[in-house]
Amino acid sequence: MNNTDRASIFIVCLFYAVTLSSGYIIHRTLMDGRQSQVKRIILTINSNEINSDDNSTVVYEDNGYSQTVRKVHNASSIVSISSIYEQNGYKLEYISEFLKKVMDQDVVVTRIWFSKKK
Repeated sequence: MNNTDRASIFIVCLFYAVTLSSGYIIHRTLMDGRQSQVKRIILTINSNEINSDDNSTVVYEDNGYSQTVRKVHNASSIVSISSIYEQNGYKLEYISEFLKKVMDQDVVVTRIWFSKKK
């Protein structure tokens, strides 16, 4: 075997080593990024579905992965709903309110964004 053959084999082995090591580094970086994703929940509360007499509120919970879930909580205010989720480890990110017309009735729709580290 002459020197040219040895150099070619060395270059090919070096190429494989660089390819495998860079692939491993990219794979580890992507896996670390997936593990540190934040779980988010968006709550939608309509003002006409808050019943202070029965102390109940209908909340629509959207996690972005599946269908929106309708939940009824034993709370009669948005602040108490927010505190329920904060006690479960969620962090309040943002709150927005807007008016929506439902059958000639103005309804205040409140959206609350929560986040939680996985």
